[in-house]
Amino acid sequence: MDPISAAGIALSVASLASQVLAGCVRGIQLIITAKDLPAECMYLNLRLRMEEQRLFAWSETSGLLDYDEDSTRVLGSNIFGLHRLTVLELLVQIRVLFEEFETQQRKYKGLDTHDSLSEQTDDSNVDDALVPLTTKRKSFIDKAMKMLHATKQGMGEAPKRLRWAAFDKNNFEILLQRFSSLNDGISSLLDSGLQREIYNTTQDTNRSLLQLRHDIHDIAQLVKATMVLNIQHQPSFNPTNSRFYESNERYVAGLHLLTQLAQFKAFNEAVETTDPIDEATSKLLALGEIKRDRLKVKMNKNRVKFLEPVSSPDGGPVRSEALYTRDDGSQLPVWVEWKEYDWQPPGKPCPAPYITDRVQKLAALLHHQPKPDFFRVPQCLGYFDNATHEIDESTGTYIDDEADYRIGFVFQKPDDTYSECRPVSLLELLRNGKKPSVTDRILLAQAVANCILYLHAVDWLHKGLRSHNIIFFEPIEEGTVGTTVDYKKPYLSGFEFARPARREEQTEIPGDNAEHNMYRHPKAHSQGAGPHEKFRKSFDIYGMGVVLVELGHWMTVDQVLGLDLKTVKGKGKIAAIVKSALLGEERMNDLGANMGSVYQMVVKECLTSGGKLGVEENDNGSEDGNVSINFYNEVVEKLLSIRV
Repeated sequence: MDPISAAGIALSVASLASQVLAGCVRGIQLIITAKDLPAECMYLNLRLRMEEQRLFAWSETSGLLDYDEDSTRVLGSNIFGLHRLTVLELLVQIRVLFEEFETQQRKYKGLDTHDSLSEQTDDSNVDDALVPLTTKRKSFIDKAMKMLHATKQGMGEAPKRLRWAAFDKNNFEILLQRFSSLNDGISSLLDSGLQREIYNTTQDTNRSLLQLRHDIHDIAQLVKATMVLNIQHQPSFNPTNSRFYESNERYVAGLHLLTQLAQFKAFNEAVETTDPIDEATSKLLALGEIKRDRLKVKMNKNRVKFLEPVSSPDGGPVRSEALYTRDDGSQLPVWVEWKEYDWQPPGKPCPAPYITDRVQKLAALLHHQPKPDFFRVPQCLGYFDNATHEIDESTGTYIDDEADYRIGFVFQKPDDTYSECRPVSLLELLRNGKKPSVTDRILLAQAVANCILYLHAVDWLHKGLRSHNIIFFEPIEEGTVGTTVDYKKPYLSGFEFARPARREEQTEIPGDNAEHNMYRHPKAHSQGAGPHEKFRKSFDIYGMGVVLVELGHWMTVDQVLGLDLKTVKGKGKIAAIVKSALLGEERMNDLGANMGSVYQMVVKECLTSGGKLGVEENDNGSEDGNVSINFYNEVVEKLLSIRV
């Protein structure tokens, strides 16, 4: 068949498939939006929504969702020519599956009609509070449902909304199983590259699902949905379709990661609440004993033996090498990171109660296991107060020096590294290390972006992202002592100001350190005694943008800009100077010449935090899901696409 005829057939099939897809979405939406679903079965509705998003991911990747506007992807995917009959058959099966389910449930009085659909708003079909939807997906759902309403009205019927009179859990689970199998089948028609694209899109949606859930019981529903899907998708190798096996294996791994993230976020929420959590929910979310965990992370200072004078090899905040004596008397190589606090006069709690509370919660979170691998956060063993708080009876004052007023966070070194080797910061490497290849720098940029993506997915703000707080360890190499840095495996440290991304959470104001302030967004430095700007995700993303500039030039940001930090004072002033200078056209072009145009574009998005990201102006709870989608699409995915 000649290419023109083949293209014509593919477009004709895609046109028909688009109509069938609209029918699928109509059937799914009628079930998803049915009212009066029992609360204990909400996780099944969420599972259905997640499967619908998989179908949307397939339709986007194959080009079907954009068919009316652009047929390029339809022709490029080739499935509407090569697999045209199978595609149509599978889509028809999905549509019929939901039509028959609705008919069956109506017949046996499981479903009946509720209020008039004509009285509802369009938002009833696309509830962003449950599942984040892109503009394209919202538009397609609205269009599909309006076609249904028009058809009903043309037949003289008033569109009605469904409600559950008696929820049929068994048949609903069968519906989900069949829908999931059909999704598997239609995805397997694509080549491995497009299947990977579906996986990435689905994972992005799942992270956004998590970001929209802040209540522990809502997170528990997500974990239940994820775990059931995970069991359902356990792969069994089929030698005749290895591409499908690989895709299925990725999907299972992605669900496992989502479960880990959800459980970690639940722990983050649980340490903040005094409300009782029932045993079943606690077990499902692997919460353990929250109060006990918060208390057990406080250490006896005498168990920590320092191995060297307190100093910093890169001029940043001190990291101290030490040995920690465990309960059995054995010693474990560790390092200590410090958080200073303000002295309080005798008679007042020292440190201040809110500092103690914040430190205890942070240490418990950093101590909690398991942590998702993408976090790249070292394991915290606990914390101790370096001050004795003993009072000199003759003077009535504390005997501690001013330098003693600080909290020490004790971290264990990673298992796959030499315990004798101290952590090396990126700042130290920028100043003293050999310039790595562009490939290594891209790998490092990708790893840091993934760290931030997943940290924000569980609603945790770092608040101190800079090159001093990106650290490396020498890996264990067979037969030799490790002497190289693995740029794919950085760790995030410097969590002394980290906090949950909650509006009511109190923000600690960092000190006026010019070297640190170069990485801070100008809006993070409210001046005067008035209310301070709340720290938000866009400020972390901005700090990452500054680090990416450093990676591009392999110089510290002050070296890139030719700044003499001794002559520049004032938090807001230096932050504004740095932002303006980095966004200058010549500076951006220099970065592009070093690292390529895609890298340059990503850095610009991070530094502006507007435009395609839309973070800075819209960073609030209702936009969390879309913030995640935008950050992944415009930063993480583009960094991952760079090939050197």
